[in-house]
Amino acid sequence: MTDSTTAQTSLHVIVVGAGAAGISAARSLQDTGCRVTILEARDRIGGRVQTAYDLAPHPVELGAEYIHGANVVTWDMVRQFNLTTVSDVTKDDFHIYFGDRIHSGDDKSRIPSFHLVDTYEDIAIDWVEQGRPDASVHDVVTKWAELNNADLSPDLQRLVNSRVSVREGGDWARLGVHGMYEQNDNPGGNFRIKEGYTALLEQAVAGLNVTLNTPVQSILWSQDGVQIHSTTGQIFAADRALVTLPLGVLQAQDVRFTPSLPPEKQAAINGLGAGHVDKIAMRFRERFWPQDMAGVLTTLQSQIWWRPGWRRDDEAPLLMAIIGGDAALHFESLGADAVPEALDHLSAMFGENARKHFEAGRFISWGTDRWSKTGYSYGLVKGAGLRDQLAQPVDDILFFAGEATHVTHSGTVHGAIESGARAAHEILKPEKLKADI
Repeated sequence: MTDSTTAQTSLHVIVVGAGAAGISAARSLQDTGCRVTILEARDRIGGRVQTAYDLAPHPVELGAEYIHGANVVTWDMVRQFNLTTVSDVTKDDFHIYFGDRIHSGDDKSRIPSFHLVDTYEDIAIDWVEQGRPDASVHDVVTKWAELNNADLSPDLQRLVNSRVSVREGGDWARLGVHGMYEQNDNPGGNFRIKEGYTALLEQAVAGLNVTLNTPVQSILWSQDGVQIHSTTGQIFAADRALVTLPLGVLQAQDVRFTPSLPPEKQAAINGLGAGHVDKIAMRFRERFWPQDMAGVLTTLQSQIWWRPGWRRDDEAPLLMAIIGGDAALHFESLGADAVPEALDHLSAMFGENARKHFEAGRFISWGTDRWSKTGYSYGLVKGAGLRDQLAQPVDDILFFAGEATHVTHSGTVHGAIESGARAAHEILKPEKLKADI
């Protein structure tokens, strides 16, 4: 018999990517005795978690915004690092821009078929549980509206799609109901970390070996281990590799695998949607929107606006647009004109006070970011089951983690964290079996 700790200590693992999944896995592996090296392409850790500290007196999330739910794994880290949180909006705090005016409170109920904004998911669930074939959310909701004589006007369709695109990561015409059915919501509301999401990951990464500014170009793998080549000309060798690259980067084949990944792995990569989800931060000299408005869901291509400083004593006059699906592609095509168009949208909703008090804007495009090429992933029609396929190890040499590999909590930080812990367990499991022989 060989001591399992000794066997695990001798294992060297390279983790590709210092986002939430990579950091989670690296921490688990190092705490168990493995030697771990994290290679990160950016000049910072965090991946699609990025907090700005220069836009307002309070932190502003440019990437992942919330802890989703009251009992997810992220809370363990919040407590461990003595961070604080603030609860976020409920749907009652949101106003609606529809029919060229803003609706609030009970006024929302006057919008024909407005309930579809909240019930599209229930309609999709019913469709799946009735044993019907996969179809897009658009087609399923449209069919329901026809059968129930609901008024699904073009404006209401835009409103529902705004909610779907931002929440799910993909346009409702491409989002599959079977893939959406795999997802589980966590009860308890949404929460922001007062110190910023980056503060959480910076504490989580402390003591880990991270090499920044090191984009991976190719991964050579065999039963003898892995050899990883960076674009900087460095070569790293290890026993195992954990790949946490975003789905869009995998789809673009920015990293070459030799030998090629198995067909089932490539099918999983290409069969999921790399959702374009972007943000536009707009700072003003003073507030011009209603004090009780936490955010506004719109029929415009800027889709959803919210207040990053909601329920904070030090809130700055700042609005953030979050945009998904085809609308995100539209703003990405605008480049430098994205901020001016966003200001046009605010002026349409709130009048000329938006221009009068405008100070500065920043467009954050995760869909075109060279190291992400994804806001978060979503399930295409006939994409159910592919997340588990994407997560599977290859010959116990290559392992995979990241939000896209989480079957039930994709598109979330806690899903990424859990996927990293799962991958670490998979890496260690064969070594423990060997040690027990």
